[in-house]
Amino acid sequence: MGKPDQMKLSGKLVLISGGSSGIGLALAKKMAENGASLIICARRENQLATAKEEISQIFINGQQFIETISVDMRDHEAVNNALSPILDRIGVPDIVVHSAGVVYPAVFEKITNEQFHWMMDTNYFGAINLFQEIIPRMKERKSGHIVAMGSAASFIGIWGYSAYSGSKYAIRGLCDVLRSELKPYHIPVSIVFPPDTDTPQLAYENQFKPKITHEVSGTIKPLSPDFVAAKILKGIHQKKSVIMPDTGTKLLFHASNLLGTGIYRVLDYFTMKAFKKYGPDA
Repeated sequence: MGKPDQMKLSGKLVLISGGSSGIGLALAKKMAENGASLIICARRENQLATAKEEISQIFINGQQFIETISVDMRDHEAVNNALSPILDRIGVPDIVVHSAGVVYPAVFEKITNEQFHWMMDTNYFGAINLFQEIIPRMKERKSGHIVAMGSAASFIGIWGYSAYSGSKYAIRGLCDVLRSELKPYHIPVSIVFPPDTDTPQLAYENQFKPKITHEVSGTIKPLSPDFVAAKILKGIHQKKSVIMPDTGTKLLFHASNLLGTGIYRVLDYFTMKAFKKYGPDA
């Protein structure tokens, strides 16, 4: 007899956007080693091919399969054209995860209009484009599970994250409403608040992160994608509306709710301390 997680995912179909790297890839592997079949979406065909090979090697039964879709999640028409035929052919996924995400940290006036759109279009409208294809089909079937990748930036505003935090607050608002709208159809909706995770995206972000941002957001060692993915999978099994993989993010979330606007005093203290240390141009 298989493990409980294997029994829950055996024969299930999971779709993950941003599934070729980072947390998305780690989560796809967790799903695969617990019996699920996969559809993974990403822009780069070479990364998709590598991810497909890695995931296929950890299948646990002969019924599992993996499909890859090279698509820019920001492009609604392209997402529709890519997803509709495959969903018509193999069916509606049981779990859909929007994991594709980007971040460029800088003070407001140093972020270009194009960069604001890049982050909002990828992080938020990428989810919209995906969910618009999936949700009507899940509602018709009256089952499924929607998951979106948020951040601590979904509930707290930190120096340097005006564009990123705006997109992640939007994701949180979207998930709150979808949770209500989809409950009558037995479709749970989860938002994930992952901590800093050792991914290519974090390495990219750290090249540009202002010193003040770095100081205020903390210097805790990033967690591994595998650890974070395991916690996300557990939260999905438990049908949690909010999934927080680490204790630090959980404490920050509860503190922000408990303190209300009082959290500003805490943020201002650490921000001004860093501002005096590094100056405005750090």
